[in-house]
Amino acid sequence: MSAIVYADFSRPDCYLSSRRVDALRAAGVDVDWRAVEHQPQPQLPVTGRRLTPADQDALVERFATLDRLLLPGEQLPWTAPGHAPKTEAAISAYAAVYGTAAGDDVRRLLFELYWQRGADIGSPTVLRTPLAGPAMRSGVDAEPLRQCGFAVSVDRGPITTDAHRRIRTWRDEWREMGSPMLPVLLVDGATLSGVDALRRLDKEITYADADANPKLADPRRYPPVQGRPSPAWVSQVGGRWRNIYRLTPTH
Repeated sequence: MSAIVYADFSRPDCYLSSRRVDALRAAGVDVDWRAVEHQPQPQLPVTGRRLTPADQDALVERFATLDRLLLPGEQLPWTAPGHAPKTEAAISAYAAVYGTAAGDDVRRLLFELYWQRGADIGSPTVLRTPLAGPAMRSGVDAEPLRQCGFAVSVDRGPITTDAHRRIRTWRDEWREMGSPMLPVLLVDGATLSGVDALRRLDKEITYADADANPKLADPRRYPPVQGRPSPAWVSQVGGRWRNIYRLTPTH
């Protein structure tokens, strides 16, 4: 099987789809995971919004439904977040390392940060430290990633031209399908979305005789990053990085 999944980082169903993609990939199945933003502006403020009690109740209900879809041994750990993020920054970070050895680690880290730690993955400041290790070691030949693991710009956008092109392509592909409910699964000529996509991933795990909860390398295993971008990059490209992160000495 060769398949493509389109998903966002802030939706419970997409979280389960990511873990099922991990199970398939661990079994040697070719699955391409692409990130799209489910709630782009102006529907969601750039800083996101706090979840209301009704939102929290809806999450509890949704995860209860997903629990009933789990395979034997499959896990979906989560803690109720207090914030609905605009996921532009998370998608920018993932797009920067997509297709590299660090791509799956960054994807898993982003889901873990939000769904297990309640972190605001829409904030470049929040993403800076946990993503720096894998981003720096991704092999991407761009100075901010190679030298200090900067995977997303201060304004939440992509930090490389390749990442920008990927984000635009993924978004356009999803829109050309009619922007169906996420996650979307393309497999065997079919386009499946939402629960139908999750059920098909369930079947593919069974067909592949894959472990539904595989032992994967810890995405937090990378050593801390101490590097800083060059003064030239900060002054000419990085802009506000210099002030927010104190990247150049003060006198």
